[in-house]
This record gives sequence, structure tokens and C-alpha cells, in this order.
Amino acid sequence: MSYHYQMDKLENLYNFISAKVNITETDKELIATSVKVESFVKGDQIVRLNQTCQSLKFVVSGIYRVYKLEEGKEITSYFNYENRNPFVASFVSLLTESPSHEIVECIEDGELLSINYTDWLNLYSKSERLNTFGRIMAEFNYVLAMERIEALQYHNATERYQSFLKLYPNLMNMIPHHFIASYIGVAPESMSRIRKELTKK
Repeated sequence: MSYHYQMDKLENLYNFISAKVNITETDKELIATSVKVESFVKGDQIVRLNQTCQSLKFVVSGIYRVYKLEEGKEITSYFNYENRNPFVASFVSLLTESPSHEIVECIEDGELLSINYTDWLNLYSKSERLNTFGRIMAEFNYVLAMERIEALQYHNATERYQSFLKLYPNLMNMIPHHFIASYIGVAPESMSRIRKELTKK
């Protein structure tokens, strides 16, 4: 893979970080020496069940799904793509260095920037700006997790479907609808009824 090809992909990550903190050219060089570009196709498992997740990945292109298996049934936790949740990992596994209880799957061909998590933590010690960025993202992911928990506990299926449309406005016609049904916690036929009811209003 050419140097210029990788640098072009890195611009996506630089722009995302720069929207949160003012990184320098030195920061960019630190990142560039630590990451690599990985390609995935539909159906690839980026993190397998019981695999210990050791790398943090950033979406350049494609769509990815995080899900668990409950009594053989797939329960979708969230989706990763360029415009929403661009960091891809099994985060509990990554942070606790334990086997993953969830699966991270590619559902539309794409590319990810990948960095070993130990290398990522080392960047924190070398750059105060990247350290601040890490804190900001930790806080952001905490808010996302709490919003997800609140939606499942206090919102009905229709409200969860409407929330999905707001959070992932581009995905409805891009991914299988049974993944969306799994995300909002209903059977596919129930989601079809919800969609029909909403279109009548």
C-alpha cells in the first residue's frame, strides 16, 4: 500500500480529531506512524465472539454492526459508519483486556484505520492534545451508552424506531431491515407494522 494512499485515508481521522481539539503536524506524524489501513468485505467478523479485542479502528468507509447472541438470537447494540460512531471496537473487551461478549461485523464493504490500543495509549503520553481528545471521546461514548440504555428501558418500540431514524438517517435503505428490527428490539414483522402506521400519519 502506497504512502500517499494511506495519508489520504488518514485525512478522515485528522479531520475528525481536529473538530474536537487543535492537533499539530507533530500529532499527525505520531498517528501516521502507528496506524494501518485494513479492508473488509460484507460478512467479515472484525471482532469474533470470545476474541480479546486489541485494536481501535476508525471508519474510512463501509458500515459495521456490533451485536450479541442471546439464546441464539442476534441483538444489535449499534452501528458504526463514517457519519455516526466512527470508532470501531468491542470496547469492554478492549478496555478490560478480556474476551469479547459481542461480535463486530462488516455489513457493507469498506476500509478501517487500525491502531493497536497500546500504541494509542502511548500517544496520550506524547501529546496533551491527543490525551484531551481521548477524554472527550470517552465522555461522548458514555453519553451514547446512557442514551441507548434509556431508550431500551423507557421508550416503546415506535419511539425507538423514530430514534433510529434520527440517529442513523442514511441507513434505512442501506442495510437489511432485520438488523434494524434487532436494534430496536422487535421482530421484523413488528417493525413493518410500525413503519406502515407511521406512513399513514
